[in-house]
Amino acid sequence: MSKKSIYNKDILKTLADVGVYISNYITGEDLISKEWKSIPRTFNLKDKDKDKDKDSFFDFIHTDDRARVKNAIEAIYNGDTNKFHEIYRLEYSKGLYKWIDSFGKTATKTEDGKTEYFVGFDLDISDLKKTEQKLRISIEKEEKRTVELETLRQIIKVINSSLELKETVQIVLNETKKLIPYETASVEMLRDGFLKPIGTVGFEDNDFVNNLKFKYPDNNSLSTYALQNNKPLLCNNIAKEFPVFSQPKEDKSVKSWIGIPLISKKNIIGLLALDGYKKNHFNEHHLELSEIIGDHIAIALENSILHEKAYKMAMEDALTHLGSRYRMQIEGRLLFNNAVRSKSNISVAMLDIDFFKKINDNFGHKTGDTVLKTISKACIDEVRNIDVLARYGGEEFILIMQHTLLEEAEIILTRIKNKIELLKHPGIPYPVTISVGISSGIPKRENLLDSYISIADKQLYISKENGRNRITSKAIY
Repeated sequence: MSKKSIYNKDILKTLADVGVYISNYITGEDLISKEWKSIPRTFNLKDKDKDKDKDSFFDFIHTDDRARVKNAIEAIYNGDTNKFHEIYRLEYSKGLYKWIDSFGKTATKTEDGKTEYFVGFDLDISDLKKTEQKLRISIEKEEKRTVELETLRQIIKVINSSLELKETVQIVLNETKKLIPYETASVEMLRDGFLKPIGTVGFEDNDFVNNLKFKYPDNNSLSTYALQNNKPLLCNNIAKEFPVFSQPKEDKSVKSWIGIPLISKKNIIGLLALDGYKKNHFNEHHLELSEIIGDHIAIALENSILHEKAYKMAMEDALTHLGSRYRMQIEGRLLFNNAVRSKSNISVAMLDIDFFKKINDNFGHKTGDTVLKTISKACIDEVRNIDVLARYGGEEFILIMQHTLLEEAEIILTRIKNKIELLKHPGIPYPVTISVGISSGIPKRENLLDSYISIADKQLYISKENGRNRITSKAIY
């Protein structure tokens, strides 16, 4: 068996093929690792100084890494350090780079302390970097997803809380901006042929926008398009995709738009609209998030509508649209307590339709209902918004008037009584009249609203006993 020197060409080639490189900084000799073999260059720093036209290996290192690697190599060359370890990008084809993990150590030095032989190793870690990048992207996505989920949780928590609807919508829109980078946004409720904003964010004057209403349907409206198609809409180039949209000629005109129909029980109840001032402002993920948020806003709106209906049923008489007896008890007591605190006069009037049972018996309950509604309308037109007018019983009404003296109450009720007597009721050949009882005074702390109502009711009974179609009153001291 022949013995070969460790400096045999085959052995050196094998060393280069596995990534080993050796540099003699004195003679300029190099053993080049496989990672550099296909790249035209000179490796020796001294050669670079001698011939400015030659490519330096530095020219093939990414510009972001070049200075750092160059400084590290020069530190080795000058003998300032013995160890080298750098990770950098190496251009192996025009515009294409691979990642190199290069490390080495000075083997020998000259008498003046400069490096003579340097031995190192180049390792292609491009696949590792790709994996690292994928992992980093995955982590970033997961972190982003965690933030999204937490923000969505907060939005759902706000919606499920007992906050007032408009305040809830405002908070939800502010939270939404953490997920979707909109410029302006609004939640609009669909009612009586109009979209009415109930919450806005980002506009120069949010209060002004909140007081607007937009006709529905409107052929020039993206909102109409989204609602009529009954599906979420992403429009990233309004001028091209929806040219009929009337756009103001301003720098901050809307160029991208997301519209989410708010649907509850298959009924469209409103719209979530997000605006962007640049083309391609939103992406499909933004649309998905908007749809999730929109579903929960729809729930909030539906709950609000149900609450409003329930409140209206409790506070308003369904037939006459006057206040209910329940509303009278709540608001009437507030007026009464205010009168106690301010030591001001309050007047309570009880009104009753004369011979109403005969109207029902002779002309039918439908006619009787019409009479109730007509008389109620006449009363509403004559009383102030600050007073409480309610249906107290079948054909009885109650009117509670704050800051009203007895004489003033008598004038108001006389006007109402006379107006009602002049009303025409289809199917009834005679005037329908009312009887009235009034109590009035400055209530003391020991007094109750019920006592004023009881006294007014007694005065009403006296009016009826004395022939009806009259007013009887009593001052309370």
